[in-house]
Amino acid sequence: MRTPREILLQQHQAAAPKLDAIRAGVVAGLARPPARETASWREWLWPCPRAWTGLAAAWLVILGLNLATGKSPAQTGDAIAPCSNEALLEIRQQQQMLAKLISPPAAVEAEPPQPAYPRRSGIGRTRIAV
Repeated sequence: MRTPREILLQQHQAAAPKLDAIRAGVVAGLARPPARETASWREWLWPCPRAWTGLAAAWLVILGLNLATGKSPAQTGDAIAPCSNEALLEIRQQQQMLAKLISPPAAVEAEPPQPAYPRRSGIGRTRIAV
């Protein structure tokens, strides 16, 4: 006696070549996505275009403010005046005070710590150490 599976396979065996032809036609009709050649600048900026736009706007504002001042870096360096003798003396005094504050303190001999609680000596008797 044959199993139901064998009976079904025998009945539909004639349809197998037709199904294979249909399957081949469908697979051939599927369009493969075109291979990426290079990423364009839009794809590179796409994850967060608003952030990139804001950053570009900030740089344009900075550039505009820099051009509006009209000063070159060489001109701004000339405006610094040399230090006077009083200022140099003040700086030396501040350095000396800072060195005193930073230096480790001198070792001071400390007395041994006293117990914070009374000692018990003997049964039922307590003595307070003085």
